[in-house]
Amino acid sequence: MREETGGNYGRSMIVREIDGDNLRRAKEIFKDYKERGIILDGDFDDPEWKLTNQIKNVGLTLLTFEGGFHKNAMAWIGCGYRCYQDCVKAYIAFNLGEVTLETLQEITRAFNKLAAMTSDEAAASTEYLNHIACLLQIIPGGNEERDYVIEALEERAEQSNWKRRKGKQRQLADFKTYLRFHDVLAEFWLTADKRRKLFYFPLYFWWNLTAILPLRPMEFLLTPRDCLRARNGENILTVRRTKLKGGMERIGYRIAEDYDLKEYVIHDALASELRSYLESTSNMPGTALGTLFLQAPHYNYINMSPGSRGRYYSYACMNTCLRYFYQDVIDAGGKDVARIHLGDTRHIAMTSLIISGGSPVICRELAGHSDIDVSSHYYSNISNLVECVTLERWRKAKGGNASFTGAAKYPVSVPTNMCRVNGGYCDAPSVKAGRIDECLKILDGHGHIGECTRCGHYLPDKQGVRLEFYDENAGKRQVDADSRYLIQMIEFVRKGIGHTEDIGSALLRLQRSSNHYGKCLWEKYGEADKLKWQDQKN
Repeated sequence: MREETGGNYGRSMIVREIDGDNLRRAKEIFKDYKERGIILDGDFDDPEWKLTNQIKNVGLTLLTFEGGFHKNAMAWIGCGYRCYQDCVKAYIAFNLGEVTLETLQEITRAFNKLAAMTSDEAAASTEYLNHIACLLQIIPGGNEERDYVIEALEERAEQSNWKRRKGKQRQLADFKTYLRFHDVLAEFWLTADKRRKLFYFPLYFWWNLTAILPLRPMEFLLTPRDCLRARNGENILTVRRTKLKGGMERIGYRIAEDYDLKEYVIHDALASELRSYLESTSNMPGTALGTLFLQAPHYNYINMSPGSRGRYYSYACMNTCLRYFYQDVIDAGGKDVARIHLGDTRHIAMTSLIISGGSPVICRELAGHSDIDVSSHYYSNISNLVECVTLERWRKAKGGNASFTGAAKYPVSVPTNMCRVNGGYCDAPSVKAGRIDECLKILDGHGHIGECTRCGHYLPDKQGVRLEFYDENAGKRQVDADSRYLIQMIEFVRKGIGHTEDIGSALLRLQRSSNHYGKCLWEKYGEADKLKWQDQKN
């Protein structure tokens, strides 16, 4: 079943009550994780557990104030203090491998607070409502007051989930911001000295790699030191990709278990910069995790000692590097570039890859999302990306002061050098030469290829069809509609009732409408530029 659903299938153990057998099972789980080195020391009965996922160590304090429990919580929870502690420890043990250590730490804190609450205070809790409700359900015994708390928590959790689904998606910056950030970074890199290049290389590499390859920030930061090699004249980059994005894999709390090593081809210019960084830092201390980026250039630049700050070049280091770039390069140079975030490039890469056409890699990537609501902003920004890219291309072609006014342009005459097709003409050079490259890119509303009436190279005998084709508003609506259709196909595959081929078809459909919308805008800007020139001439 797991293979048939592409990984969207898993097994769960149902625990209805913490009895003697389940408590022994929890202790066996604790022992297993201790033998694997994930739980660092101590015993199940200790008041604090120390765990590690190699990236960081986490402490779980499982001891609460006994007096507060007896005063406020014992009566409505319906068990003694020691029983409550055992149930909390068992619950945490059963969730090892299901959630991250940081989340387990927060859940434990919520359970500690719960132990000092009255029933009314517990029913009004705002954090980890589902986990608190689950804990209360598996504690032996029960009473009406505890049932009231569980019911109140479950109802509020459902309301919270509904509000989150209906809330606004995380918004990216305007795409013009990313295009201008790219220009500033590229210009800076041409003149930066060696010391600045060593400090800013993680930022430079992050931008030029993850704006194309959709890596999560932690995947990028865990890139292994020995990551670049040559093969058949190509530059092969090895990176780590998480196994946990689909929500079906158990967490191993080990880099080797939670991440796969994947290989990608990168272009010569980026590979050359990477080799230069590796050579320049070859005599510097490596990181405990053996990652690509070293801490020494970072802390030397900001005049701080690395000390024992971390086991690798961390997310905090990257944020500091980005902040320094805005302060020392963008703001100091008087550049108008809004603030961006480290997670943005993944969304840029995904959006760009979507409108560039489908591939098996992208189909698997999209289908692997555990929550379609979380990732749907990739698709809702596509028409905005088309607008910004077209506008910036036009500005660069016409100069920085280009501006646009006027209406859309609708051709009414047949251009020369056309190839006759059914119902009209085609101006694609490849079609005239007997090839169908452009035809394969065009799909109709049902996903069938070669639909001339939807192609930008097609000029119909009846000009009314052409008039609608170059309608800017209709083009934008079609991009948005095809984006929604793609979301539906991804959701079907994620639920195991669709096929990745459906995603590929939807991607091609969205690529076609995006290309069409870009041509609509280009026609608009071209006509506007003509009108402006004519006004100046008059």
